[in-house]
Amino acid sequence: MRTRTKLLATVVTATMVAVTGPSWAATRPALSWEPCPANGVPVECTKVSVPVDWSRPGGPVVSLEVARLKATGKRLGSVLTNPGGPGGSGVGFLAGFANRFGDQLRRSYDIVSWDPRGVGASHAVTCPAGADRELAELPAPGTLAERLRWERAATTWAAACRRQTGPLFDHVDTLSNVRDLDRLRELLGEPRLNYAGFSYGTRIGLFYADVFPERVGRLAIDAVVDPTSDNADFYDGASRALEQAFTDYHAGCAGRAGCPLADLTAARAREWLKPLLGGSGELGNDIPNMLRDPAGWPALDSLLGRLRAGTWQPSGDEPTFGGESYHSVQCLDLPDHRTARQVMADAARADARYPLFGRLAAATVVCGQWPVPPTYRPHRITAGGSGPILVVGTTHDTATPYDWAVDAARNLRNGRLLTQRATRHGGYGSSGCVTDAIDRYLVAGTLPPVGKVCAG
Repeated sequence: MRTRTKLLATVVTATMVAVTGPSWAATRPALSWEPCPANGVPVECTKVSVPVDWSRPGGPVVSLEVARLKATGKRLGSVLTNPGGPGGSGVGFLAGFANRFGDQLRRSYDIVSWDPRGVGASHAVTCPAGADRELAELPAPGTLAERLRWERAATTWAAACRRQTGPLFDHVDTLSNVRDLDRLRELLGEPRLNYAGFSYGTRIGLFYADVFPERVGRLAIDAVVDPTSDNADFYDGASRALEQAFTDYHAGCAGRAGCPLADLTAARAREWLKPLLGGSGELGNDIPNMLRDPAGWPALDSLLGRLRAGTWQPSGDEPTFGGESYHSVQCLDLPDHRTARQVMADAARADARYPLFGRLAAATVVCGQWPVPPTYRPHRITAGGSGPILVVGTTHDTATPYDWAVDAARNLRNGRLLTQRATRHGGYGSSGCVTDAIDRYLVAGTLPPVGKVCAG
C-alpha cells in the first residue's frame, strides 16, 4: 500500500493489437513457455492475449506477461498467485520469492503469476515525463484552497496519463483482472482455480470468488483488503494500520540499542516526527515503507537518528508523485464521490485519530478527480457455492487491519479464519506456521482448525 508514492521501477510496455477471426470464446491457444531465468531461479515465461474490454471480446487485446515455477516433484496442477500492490509485478515476484514458498507447495504445484493488465510488462500505465511535477511539489493539503489546487493538479496529471497509456487506461480495474485470471485458469487446463493472494492480491481472490464462485477450488488470501471499502474507508483503515505500526516500533525501542526515540514517549515522538513527514515528500514515502516491515526497523532507527542529530540530507532526486498503475487500479475499484470540502473534513478527523499518517493519506487522495468512473460497487462478498476459502489476518498488520480479515471471513459462506499474532504485513513466507497452514490447504485441502492462532 502507498500514500504519496515514488515509483522507481522501470516498466516495459507491451503492444496492443487487434483481434481478427472468430469470437474470443472460440479461441483456445496453447501456452508456449520459454526460459526466462532471473537471479538463478529457473522461471519460464509466456504471453497471453486478453480483451482490453471484456464487454467487447472481439475488440482490441492486450498481451499479459505470465511466468511459472515448475513443480519440483510429482505435479498436481497449477496454483496461481498475486503478490499485491496494486502495481506489483507477479513475474518479478516469482523469482524474488522463490525460496520463501513452502517446500510442499514447490514440490506439488507449478506456481504461476502474471503482471496484471496495466502493470510491468502487461502494457504498464505510463505518464508523460514531468506530468506529475506540480502534484509532487505540492504539500499535503491543509486548507480547502490547497485541496482545490491539489485537485486541479491531479486532474491534469490523470488526463495526461490516460492520453499516453491509451484505451487500456479505462480497463485496469480488478473486475477485468479477475476475468484475465479466469482466462489463465482455463489456458492452464485447471477445472477450478487454486490461488494464493497477498495484500492487493486478496482483493483479486475475493472478487474472483464473487464473480465465479463455482470455479473456486482451493483459495487462500493473506493480509486482506476489505471489499466493502470505498476510497475514504480504505485510506482510513490503511492509516490506522500504519499508526499502529509506529506504536509497535516505538514500543520496541528499549530492546534496540540503536533506537533514537527511547528517550521520548510515544506522544512526544509523534509531535517531533509529524512536521518532518508533512514537510518532505521523501520522508513521507520512505518512513512508512520502513515501518511496514519490522526487518526494516534498524534502518529506520538509523534514519530517525540522523534526523534527530540534524545530519540527514534529502537525496536530491527530482520529486515525483508516481504510482500510476497503483492509482489507476485503486480509482476504478474504490469509489470516491466526495467534494473537496468533504475530503478536508475527513482529513481533519483522520488527523485527530492517526496524528502521523491520517491527514497525509486522507488529504492527498486523487480518485475523485479520476477521468474514468469506478467499476466496482463495494459490498459484502459471500461467494455462495465456492470451495472453502482460507483467510489469514495478522493482529497488528502494518498495512491491512486485522478486522478486515475477520469481517471477510465472517461474510464468506465457506470461509475459515487463521489468525497470526504479530506485527508485519501478512504472514506467508515470514511465519512458518502461516506458510505451513496455507500450503497444507493448497496441497492437501486440509484447513486449519477453527480458531487456530499462529504466534509471532
